[in-house]
Amino acid sequence: MHALYVLALLCSLLLGFLPPTGMEDRHKRSLPYWGLWSSDFFGWLEELRAQAADNRMQDLAHTFWAHFPIGRELGYDSPESDLQPEE
Repeated sequence: MHALYVLALLCSLLLGFLPPTGMEDRHKRSLPYWGLWSSDFFGWLEELRAQAADNRMQDLAHTFWAHFPIGRELGYDSPESDLQPEE
């Protein structure tokens, strides 16, 4: 049992003499800034234009108006057909 204590003491002394691993020098990476909210439709359009993704703008417009019910009040919904079925 005495040998176990001596071995633990020697191991801790040897580990104390090892050089640091460099973990202290590492810096925490920050997330990139993305200043757009999900409801900022025109901000998304400008960002897509900046990234030259004009072909995706129509899909973004459809998605935006599908998720925000104000689109129906502004007249962006699909027109309802007033046709009655013939008998």
